[in-house]
Formats: sequence, C-alpha cells, structure tokens
Amino acid sequence: MRLTAEDLTTRARIRDAAIGLFGRDGFGPATVRAVASAAGVSPGLVIHHFGSKAGLREACDQHVLAQTASQGREKTDPGTARQLIQDYLNHPDQYANEIAYIRRSLGDESEAGDAFFDAVVRQTQDIIEAGIAAGTIRDFDDVRSTAVVVASNSLSMLMLGRHLSRALGADVAEPHGIGPELLRQLTVPALDIYTNGFYTDSRFLDSARDALQQDTINQGREHAP
Repeated sequence: MRLTAEDLTTRARIRDAAIGLFGRDGFGPATVRAVASAAGVSPGLVIHHFGSKAGLREACDQHVLAQTASQGREKTDPGTARQLIQDYLNHPDQYANEIAYIRRSLGDESEAGDAFFDAVVRQTQDIIEAGIAAGTIRDFDDVRSTAVVVASNSLSMLMLGRHLSRALGADVAEPHGIGPELLRQLTVPALDIYTNGFYTDSRFLDSARDALQQDTINQGREHAP
C-alpha cells in the first residue's frame, strides 16, 4: 500500500487509529478518547483535526473509499491488476483494518452506512465505464444496474468471508475468514465467470427479457383506462 505525504501526519495517524478501532469495536462503542489513546494523542487534538466523532468517521470513509477506488482503477488494467493481487498475497495484514472497516460500514444501518454503500456503487460504475472506454470491459445496456450487481458480488466476499472459508476448507482463523488462502481459491473462478460467463448460450437471458417484457405489457393493461 503506497503512502502519501498525508500518511505521515498526525491527522493521518489519528484517522488510521480510528479505522482500526471502528472496524474492530463498531462505530458506536469506539470513543474519541479510545481513538486518541490508540493514536497517542489527546482527545482534544482529535476534535481539533476532525471537529467531532462524526467528522472523524467521515474522514475515515473518504480515506477507505479512496483506497478502494485506486485499487478498482488498477483492476481495469490486466498488468496492474496482477500486481494488486500479488501485493495482497504478500502483505495481507496491510489490508486487514480496511476490510474490517468496510464490513462494519456495510452492516451499519444508518445514513452513514447507506452513504458508504452508495459510494462503492458509484465507484464501481466509474470503473465499469473506464473499462468500457479502455476496451477491457464490454458495454452494457444498463451500466448502473450492472454496477449494483458487481459491487454487491464483490462486497459479499467481505461480509461472508467466514462462510466462504468454511465451504472451501480455508483458514477461518484469518480476520473475518478472509485471508490469502481464500483469495487464492476464489480469484480465478471469479474472473473466469466474469470473463467467459456462466451459461453456455443466451436462452436464460432471452427468457428473462421475454418475461420482463410481458410483465411490462401486463402492467400497462392494468393501468389502462
């Protein structure tokens, strides 16, 4: 994970401590005082930099989303995607806090949690559109809905990591069941499905389109005067 000048500042140290605590303990239980202690600063300094606990969480959201956006853009290029996979396999601990934070955000039924998911979907849509422009992703009739499907599939691994590990015989002792062993087992099957599809022909797709078209016709009849 590449560090910027910001990552060397007190503000970044507080933010990173908060990401770790929020991911481990949850947004409610983790206090400003606990974050300050983990960062080695005073609670007053936390408030000075972020204004409030809500402001601190917003900064954590922005940082984690920026990291995932950067990694997502790398996935649109085969060469850099390879490097990203190798980097995770070689240094999985560097991603543990962010993974835990994302899990907490997605499970948090609040406006902040909703905003986080919406941001992931927007990022995914941007990635798809960039891939279409680059010629590495095929064009879709409904990019927005496709982005929701892809984002949901990707995030499900974070939410269901323990169950995926159990099903595949991977190490469930890894944080949330997500570790290099699981990635090694799932990367190629996932990309194989995205690359080659799942069905051997278009009959299922054609049937679904016919059913939806008929439903639209029926809805029109019901609302006709």
